[in-house]
Amino acid sequence: MSNADELPTGFFESLDDGFVALEAARGPWRPDSIGGQALTALAARELERHCPIESSGCRLTLDFIRPTTFDAIQARTELIRSSTRLALLHLDLLQSDHVVVRASALFVRPLETDQADGNAWTPALDFSRPGIVVSPPEATTPASMISSAGYPDDWSADFADHRNNARKRMWTATMIPAVAGEKATPFTRVATLAEATSFVTNWSGDGVPFINADVTLNLCRMPESDGLGLESNGQHAAHGVAVGSATLYDEFGVLGVSSVTAVANTQRRVRF
Repeated sequence: MSNADELPTGFFESLDDGFVALEAARGPWRPDSIGGQALTALAARELERHCPIESSGCRLTLDFIRPTTFDAIQARTELIRSSTRLALLHLDLLQSDHVVVRASALFVRPLETDQADGNAWTPALDFSRPGIVVSPPEATTPASMISSAGYPDDWSADFADHRNNARKRMWTATMIPAVAGEKATPFTRVATLAEATSFVTNWSGDGVPFINADVTLNLCRMPESDGLGLESNGQHAAHGVAVGSATLYDEFGVLGVSSVTAVANTQRRVRF
């Protein structure tokens, strides 16, 4: 069997009355929980499927309200507003009739011109990416490469190489689709990666001691390449609450920014 054949086909299986999580959806915090990236992928898929306009930009926010299990999930989507330029949608993911994730998305239709007049200040950005991303033969998920700014042997697929408090970057050449048998859209892929903002911003020399309660993604454009990157802009923490932000990019430049609010979870910190 080839390496590509061994990779999972999706986070969820679609059923007539909802979705059932597959093994790839299992989260890092508890063995019986669904991970945030899987939930984000599913929410993004459902919101995009119900969006009535073509979109080039977007704001997506998810609140992780309750812990999720491997019970079936139902999705409930509502179109709040649609116009020539904008579409606003809300979504609830439910388990046993309880809302476990609440999301909203604001989609923006592209203009024919590149941008409005103006020369607002923009930071000088020089994003890096690994040359080739290869999944190990035993991989169950597509390999993500991690970089610790300022350290030697910068990019590697072994997260244990980056047990330090340096600035983190992540690059992935492919992304698991939300639903088995489907191809992940550019929007779903970048939304899935954005949920890793908590990892790259809260990653310390002793693992990740914070768990994010939300994630917000602001895009000025959709990805144009398969490879996607995420670079930490920094973390601020006080009294057990951390906020972090990151920049998303592809092979052609900046896509947008992401942010998270996270709470201390030191007894279940994720270590690599």
